[in-house]
Amino acid sequence: MKKYFSIVFLALCSIIYAQIPNDLKFETNFVDAENHWVVVPTKTEKDINFAYGFLYFDESGGGYSLQEVNEFTFTDGKFVKAASKANEMNIVRLGNPNIKFALLSDSRIKELQLVKLPAFLKHYNSLKDDNEKKVLRASAINALNRSDLALPILEGVKARDYSSQKLFFEMAYAYNALKNYSKAEVIINEAEKKGYLDELLIKEKIYSLSHNNKLEEADRFLLKNISEFKSSLYKEESIGNMVGNYYNSKNIPKVKEWLSVYYKHFPEGGRYKNDMGKLKAEIDKTLP
Repeated sequence: MKKYFSIVFLALCSIIYAQIPNDLKFETNFVDAENHWVVVPTKTEKDINFAYGFLYFDESGGGYSLQEVNEFTFTDGKFVKAASKANEMNIVRLGNPNIKFALLSDSRIKELQLVKLPAFLKHYNSLKDDNEKKVLRASAINALNRSDLALPILEGVKARDYSSQKLFFEMAYAYNALKNYSKAEVIINEAEKKGYLDELLIKEKIYSLSHNNKLEEADRFLLKNISEFKSSLYKEESIGNMVGNYYNSKNIPKVKEWLSVYYKHFPEGGRYKNDMGKLKAEIDKTLP
């Protein structure tokens, strides 16, 4: 499965304070909070400070982010903005995908003397096609391990008859992440018919087939397409899936067969060489 860059995000403290304003409802996920001023509760020793910022999506590669992060306090029913600090961090990348934000109302935005849609926003929107925008966001959401939020976006895009390799890969990835391996197979087969099959979709199909107890089919499919891998890591991951799943099914002859394939392609071992070495040692112990 793929990986994605993110940096540490503001920690969400327990929302248990009696003084929280009634209009701050911490119930909005980061997807629905895009292009809004949002609030995260924090606590100091003396009083309650609230961290806030404008949540947006950086299409140039930064993903979901908070800009102009600052704090305000709640005093006599009013939001009082803290003075800006010279060393204040202006951009924070989303790293906690489970955080629940409170959206600032228009009246509170005015109270804090904020611009509802900051001018900087236009610099982070480079894509013109709405479908591409949605697929890019869904990709970032998948990378944050929230495929439950990504999949409805992707299915909506596909329903518009939009088609691309990235769309099909992200859908396959989301289905696999949500353990809907049969749906992943269907979408990958459709992608193959459209000529989109590449190493990413091959890897996802091996994952879905092997986790759906279709090891023989996964076996044939990987042997047929193993030369298509450009990334040694993806190739190793797919071979490792075969070794591990055959081992779990107690099919020792097939484990030995795929260990041979592994060492043929990775004679010095790869990222998983320690795991493969331990497994090989275990298998060797069972030989007469």
